[in-house]
Amino acid sequence: MSKFDAMAARLEAAIDDQFAMDALYDDGTNPPFPVRVIIDLQVEQRQAFETNMPSNRDELEIRKTYVARPQRKHKVVITDPAWTGETTWYFDGLITDDGYVTRHWVNGSSS
Repeated sequence: MSKFDAMAARLEAAIDDQFAMDALYDDGTNPPFPVRVIIDLQVEQRQAFETNMPSNRDELEIRKTYVARPQRKHKVVITDPAWTGETTWYFDGLITDDGYVTRHWVNGSSS
């Protein structure tokens, strides 16, 4: 492993340790399985829904090593005991896919 690859791996591990949470991914067909996700709350976006007015949406990031292609209406249930917000997040749309990580708009629910 090169020095760069080693540093990149340490950086990714540090980001995961600091921001990611334990959760269960549920596609509604197979049994739920454990994943790690990062949730960003109230991210400002512009030019959404054919308007130029700012709006805020919640976003969820998940590594493709967990789920290659998360689909709309699939859900993630946060199991991390330190999390105090919404516990269930439904995928609503893909924002980005860089080949390693996907980022999605999500809708939260307490159930």
